[in-house]
Amino acid sequence: MNPDGATDEHHEPEQGRNWWRRWLGAVRDPDGSWEIGSARRTAEGTVRCPVDLTSYGTTMRAELVRPAGEDVRPAVVVPFYEVATLFGEPCARTAGQSVARRRSQAYARHLVARGFAVLAVPWWFEYVLDPATGTASLSERYGPSAASHADSLAITGLGRSLADLFLAVDALACVPWVAPRRIGAFGHSLGGKLALHLTALDTRIAAGVAHEPGLGLAYSNWADPWYLDGAVPPDRDHDDLLALVAPRPFLLAGGGASDGWHNHRLVERAARRWPGPPGLETLYHNTGHAHPDHVLDACYAWLRGRLAAVDTPEETCPP
Repeated sequence: MNPDGATDEHHEPEQGRNWWRRWLGAVRDPDGSWEIGSARRTAEGTVRCPVDLTSYGTTMRAELVRPAGEDVRPAVVVPFYEVATLFGEPCARTAGQSVARRRSQAYARHLVARGFAVLAVPWWFEYVLDPATGTASLSERYGPSAASHADSLAITGLGRSLADLFLAVDALACVPWVAPRRIGAFGHSLGGKLALHLTALDTRIAAGVAHEPGLGLAYSNWADPWYLDGAVPPDRDHDDLLALVAPRPFLLAGGGASDGWHNHRLVERAARRWPGPPGLETLYHNTGHAHPDHVLDACYAWLRGRLAAVDTPEETCPP
């Protein structure tokens, strides 16, 4: 029995997922839609397609990129602030960053170079902000977006973001050259928060990687308006959420800032739900919130291995 008098339903995976979806309001827009645009070849020799995701009144442009060739390949959903950063391209938010830092956060480009198809998905709260919004603090930058969201929808900001990502997976799973049973998720920081929740709540994600998401409600700014807006669950923590990934493989990477040995007890509690390896794994590098290149390389290699190991017949999207 839970403290609020409810039955202990979170010990049953699908019931647990439904609890978190209800708490967050993580439900795809019943009127949502997606459309994949015409492919174009890039100067790097990749193929890039715009993917328009219409969710809760906003159409956001994601980008689907793959190496040249029509062979079926594993794919990775990569959520982040904006698509430009995921390809190492300059944008307003990163105008003051060095070229080296932009290259380090070009996760979509890194993954495509390793043979994955990648769907780069922007974050609604960054996508719709007023360009004149200040950048001195997160509240100044995302507060207006959060207020607009709260005025229009009775779901958490995190729930809204997940609804967008569920729609993105809908689109990705219907691409003929994507292996629909070999879809992974990868994210750093904000993207790690979204990748963690997406993997836990959408069983179409076969394996997930989150770097420095801040596992545990005490270890990051989960209560902020653009995430939970103060609606922090009173009787459970993110070990409960993470356990919902089982038995699918998951890698939590941390540099000792948001994630590391200080919150490892949550990992240990969640790990009890895995029947055995490959299961829940950690990679702690103790160099802070940023990721050294060798840590990214290890994350990508881990994801490649886990998706390659998925041994199920492939299915195609119904016509």
